[in-house]
Amino acid sequence: MNRGIVGAIDGKTICAISTPAGMGGIAVIRVSGPEAIHITNRLFSRDLESLESHKAAFGKIVLNQEVLDECLATVFRAPGTFTGENTVEIAVHGSTFIQTELVRWLIDGGCRHAGPGEFTARAFLNGRLDLTQAEAVGDLIAADHSGAHRLAMNQLRGDFALAIGELREGLIGFAGLLELELDFAEEDVEFADRNQFDDLLSDLLRKVGTLADSFRTGNAIREGIPVAIIGAPNRGKSTLLNALLGDERAIVSATAGTTRDTIEDTCIIGGKKFRFIDTAGIRETTDEIESEGIRRALEKAQGASIVLYLFDASVDGAEAVDQALEAAAIGPEAQTAVVWNKTDIAAAPEGRHELEFHVSAAQGLGVEELKNWLAEWGSESQASDALMVTNFRHYEALVEARTALEATRSGLQNGVPGDLVASDVRQALHHLGSITGEIDPEDILDHIFSNFCIGK
Repeated sequence: MNRGIVGAIDGKTICAISTPAGMGGIAVIRVSGPEAIHITNRLFSRDLESLESHKAAFGKIVLNQEVLDECLATVFRAPGTFTGENTVEIAVHGSTFIQTELVRWLIDGGCRHAGPGEFTARAFLNGRLDLTQAEAVGDLIAADHSGAHRLAMNQLRGDFALAIGELREGLIGFAGLLELELDFAEEDVEFADRNQFDDLLSDLLRKVGTLADSFRTGNAIREGIPVAIIGAPNRGKSTLLNALLGDERAIVSATAGTTRDTIEDTCIIGGKKFRFIDTAGIRETTDEIESEGIRRALEKAQGASIVLYLFDASVDGAEAVDQALEAAAIGPEAQTAVVWNKTDIAAAPEGRHELEFHVSAAQGLGVEELKNWLAEWGSESQASDALMVTNFRHYEALVEARTALEATRSGLQNGVPGDLVASDVRQALHHLGSITGEIDPEDILDHIFSNFCIGK
């Protein structure tokens, strides 16, 4: 039977290359486990056994009088290490030969090669990180813009886990009283104050709901703020997409209906990641494929954080704006901006919308001002220090917890038997606990850590 990562952790000393694959100036090989210092010491020219924790020593990697490299070895002694185990990090020159040869020497000396994410999995199992912090390590490594970095750092500090812990703590006391009532079911004794419990559930539902609702914003920050570019055919949507990206990403043609599906690409503006979506031109059509493209365009607009509705200054009149926006029925969740294109050919009508931009996407005129506004909007939307959910697993668990809490509250209000109410409470605790790892489902843990790189 194939065991997962967590099930395969056997307490042996592990090693792996922790820096990206390939040749570079420096590479780091990480060794962790009970014999980490002892095994590395046998290959090092200086005595690491006597070295204090968090101290580095310069020396040589030597085996049978063969010198592999000059390097720096840093010793970290348990329990004050990332994994909670004795750890040695060896910084060698970035030759792929040196890296692989050193790993081979370490394995021959008694190490086992680490599995994907095993260093972080050990940190979790040894109580150095909770599950949300472990996932934040992966998010921090993957962060490619300031917004994602900030969210990962907040989660790594444990802010999210603390909030979840407080939610669980509020439930646990009452859960215990409900369980106690079950032991005295024949005496018909109530230990849990129903009114007080209802107040608690109301508060928990509000907090869980706020966290779940933050997923839309948090995920947008991490994956890129979605910006839908919509408008009638031949208004320059693809040209504007290319201008914003600084690349010829979309095909530009004078033929109406060229874009029949959505085209997406991302770029960093002002340190924030934006995901631009070029859509099919919106118009009346009997073409089945084009109609599907228009349906998808409107769907993307409904799910976007920002909608750039494009109009042609040389063709459209002011009344076209009101008609188009009304027909699109864009929800209040999205910030809609009217963009008048081709203003190098004709002047745009007098503004009737509170947020308008005048550009020439083909000539690049006004594009910088539009990008500056996007950067400012992104900064303001991400300025809040409120906790945000960025992980779909967390979102799903919060939604399930909310459902269980609603069932608990409904059961109390409608006189449902205590054993059924207690079952709903247990479900809520289970789903909240699954976020931080306070339950022990190896399938969840394996799914998380299998997405890590070797050496992390």
